[in-house]
Amino acid sequence: MDLGRRNKVKAEGGMSSMTDLVFLLLIFFIIMATKVQPNVPVDLPKKSDLPPSSLNPSVVVGVTPNSLYYIEGSEEEYTFEEIVPILDSKMDEQTDKTLKVSGDRIANYEAVFNIIALAKQRDWKPVLAYEPGG
Repeated sequence: MDLGRRNKVKAEGGMSSMTDLVFLLLIFFIIMATKVQPNVPVDLPKKSDLPPSSLNPSVVVGVTPNSLYYIEGSEEEYTFEEIVPILDSKMDEQTDKTLKVSGDRIANYEAVFNIIALAKQRDWKPVLAYEPGG
């Protein structure tokens, strides 16, 4: 004679609510996919639209792969301590205080940020530049 309980509670979770949720998500993504415009034109600024100060910065400083600095137009390389007085004298001569900083791809970017911090301390306008292929 089996005297056990006949109405045992199942400890399984119901899957019907999960399938309803998946179905609603599927409908949502199908509707959103029909609303997407694949070729939205993006109007990027042309070189002629940029202000002249960003095209011709006052002084251009480059950072070499071995974290030395050079000034555009000069082939000599400097350490950070050596380039600070040179930059001070060059920027004192300029009316537009824009400093373009161009770092090599494999340069230590602490060297790049040192120049940017120096420019911020001196109230110059630093512009970080990326030269593709350089």
